[in-house]
Amino acid sequence: MTFLRQAALLLPSAFLLGVLLFLLTHGHDDPGFGNYPFFEQWRGARLASSTPEVRFIEQSLLFFLPVYAVCLLFILGVSMAEDSLFGARGARPRSAYGRIFGPVFTVLFLGGTAACLFAGERLAGRLAPGVLVAPMLVSLAPFVGAAVAVLPAAVLALPLSLVPRRTRS
Repeated sequence: MTFLRQAALLLPSAFLLGVLLFLLTHGHDDPGFGNYPFFEQWRGARLASSTPEVRFIEQSLLFFLPVYAVCLLFILGVSMAEDSLFGARGARPRSAYGRIFGPVFTVLFLGGTAACLFAGERLAGRLAPGVLVAPMLVSLAPFVGAAVAVLPAAVLALPLSLVPRRTRS
């Protein structure tokens, strides 16, 4: 459950990292800044007055927020089920593995998000050139990045947790 909570807390940061990376690596006239027809109908005349970057962020948010809300509802359901089955959990100290896993997972999660974004963009360019998939890639890359990062983080955290902590003496 701790992993799910940590991933849910990091998803907005990873999404913003993906948006930032896309905006930094693509020019103002890039086809990735195109508009979806349903988005044009929904926004109407207001769409023409906004910049391509703002439209891109809005379209990406349109895909990210519903999936993130479902993710939060899933975590809430798991947490409530856990509490009803096993009772409220008392406070207990974090293990050395838990303390190491958090930072390692965070770094690998953000790196995995960037890697998934660039790999997905390359794959989309090969399979369907000219199709507007950039907002969907940016919005889904954090979820794939979390799945990609969990196993390497668990493997890397194990030897790091065995290293004794330095104490002040």
